[in-house]
Amino acid sequence: MSMLLPAYAAGLDYRVELDVPEAYRALLEKNLDINRWHNNPVLDTAQLQSLYQAAPDNIRTLLATEGFYSPQITASIALQDKPVRMRFVIVPGAPTQVAQFDLSVQGALEQTPEVRDKLLAQLRQAWLLPPGSVFRQTAWESAKRDALKALLIERFPAARIVSSQAVVNPETRQATLSLVLDSGPAFSFGALHISGLERYPASIVERLNPIQPGAPYAQAKLLEFQARLQGTTYFRTVSVSADTDPAHPDQVPVQVNVVENPSSRLGFGIGVSTDSGVRGQIEYQDLNVMRHGWRFKSLLKLETKLQSLNTELQLPRNELGYLDSINAFRERTDIKGETSVRVGTGVKRTRTKGRIEATLAAQFQTEHQSIAGAAGNNRKALTLNYIWTYHNVDNPLFPARGYVFSAQLGGAARALLSDQDFVRGYTRAVYYLPLGQRDGLILRGELGGVLAASSNGIPSDFLFRTGGDQSVRGYPYLSLGVKQANAIVGGRYLAVGSAEYDHWLTERWGAAIFYDVGDAADTLPNLHLVQGYGLGARWKSPVGPLKLDLAYGQAVHALRLHFSVGVSF
Repeated sequence: MSMLLPAYAAGLDYRVELDVPEAYRALLEKNLDINRWHNNPVLDTAQLQSLYQAAPDNIRTLLATEGFYSPQITASIALQDKPVRMRFVIVPGAPTQVAQFDLSVQGALEQTPEVRDKLLAQLRQAWLLPPGSVFRQTAWESAKRDALKALLIERFPAARIVSSQAVVNPETRQATLSLVLDSGPAFSFGALHISGLERYPASIVERLNPIQPGAPYAQAKLLEFQARLQGTTYFRTVSVSADTDPAHPDQVPVQVNVVENPSSRLGFGIGVSTDSGVRGQIEYQDLNVMRHGWRFKSLLKLETKLQSLNTELQLPRNELGYLDSINAFRERTDIKGETSVRVGTGVKRTRTKGRIEATLAAQFQTEHQSIAGAAGNNRKALTLNYIWTYHNVDNPLFPARGYVFSAQLGGAARALLSDQDFVRGYTRAVYYLPLGQRDGLILRGELGGVLAASSNGIPSDFLFRTGGDQSVRGYPYLSLGVKQANAIVGGRYLAVGSAEYDHWLTERWGAAIFYDVGDAADTLPNLHLVQGYGLGARWKSPVGPLKLDLAYGQAVHALRLHFSVGVSF
């Protein structure tokens, strides 16, 4: 196939025609010198003739990067045509293949045969150009870098390439490769050195250190240490490094440089959504209580339907990655005819490892519940709960690919300060599937159940209601549940499903269609899934996705507008 490329230089008008397999057209069109000189006002006839004569060699050089070292090129020029037409017929031929690859090492690695043989086996297995593969220049450069990197990140940070050679035989179309690496000395970690601490105790850094003095050097350990420190709220910036001077490889000091955050902070926030109405919050934090690095947090939330005050005292994360805390709270809610006032306290242990967050929590709470049109009651429970969450999304603020899965299991017993025996389980999953460059599918599901003789005596936050912006659209917030007198209260069972298709019209603006289904009930036979569906607008705001949805609730035969900001995992 061919393509005509017009060019208009000062007094010159010519076209280049390339007859080449489509797979290599873009490479030549973009990089051929004769093409890149198009529209250059200084181009004259002599220079154009020179470019034409050099074009075959230019083509050979470019095709060699793709493994073709013996292409057949026929060039012709039609000077009588207006514009002048230059034609190149290119037959790349068979690509050059790797016939042999030799890899050897020098330095300290050579002195430890077991480690050497194991590492060489790993390098050969991961080598990008094994015998029989097509030899490409870019792959050759990448393969050398990857082999060297394998030494640099594990025990040998002063490794270097001693020699590398690729010998290509154009006649046999075979390449022979050789690479010699010098590992340099084997490094080991030494003592911890910390700089930049003024407000906080050194124990905050020391307890998160995964590196033992005398351990073999590993770049992954430095990165893990840095990530742990960055995951705290104590530091604005963190740098973890080790000097890799080959003259001093033993007991290399681990250097930690930090820039601290202020120890106290007062924050304010306002917002609005169709679920909670207008809301505001005041948050106070002290990151260095009693100069022990203990973190105190107090959060006051004022919403149309909910008012709460939460306080928490959190200890620094320990060397095993656990975060321990104690908390107290008071919360009042008034939703769909049910008013509840909860007061409680608890202890919690959380551990985050990679994409997994696990929490074990014990909590005692009392609740006074008032029902419109019925008598109120008091409840209390001492609960033990385990929460496990796995995050695997490409972007936590604007996820487009991946999934989030969360599971909870907890319960209480009458023998332990509770009004009812119960076991509660709950799972939630969200899946993001990109469909092309501008479209995406979001699937969401929730299942919950409480095993108990009845819901009597169980605090309301351990029962289930649904409906609203983040669950079943087309219905008011938490309006799907158990009807009791003139109110809607929680039930023992929950099922919710959702499918949403998003199409992004621009980088920040998009549209959506969705279908939601769900219900909450106190018995499985009474779990009647209702449907909601509609259209929505999307905007990628600086604080997260802004969603404006118009949904039709089929069970209530009414349209409802939903507005929310942020991602609900």
